[in-house]
Amino acid sequence: MTKYIPVITRGYSRKVPVDDIMYLEQRQRKLAIVTGEETYLSYQRIENIEQLLDERFYHTLKKLVVNLDKITAAKDQSIIFQNGEMLMLGRESYVRTKQIYAAYLKNLL
Repeated sequence: MTKYIPVITRGYSRKVPVDDIMYLEQRQRKLAIVTGEETYLSYQRIENIEQLLDERFYHTLKKLVVNLDKITAAKDQSIIFQNGEMLMLGRESYVRTKQIYAAYLKNLL
């Protein structure tokens, strides 16, 4: 069964499949739900949405949750997603994320 994240704004309401999400980023009062094709902005808190996510999602920074399934590489203090998008991380966050990603890849074998 496919899980969805509800996105409700003044202009529209829709559900975004969890499988499509690359990452979630808190941008002040708005939450950016980023997929490979579109970014949805909604007045939500990242903490509330985390309850709807599974073990593929890792809270790498206070305001950033990444989908480990959508990462293709972790190098040079960056994580690179399947669509080529790159996110730079601080040194400590990068080291932790790289370790979690490596363990995740080993579990896929």
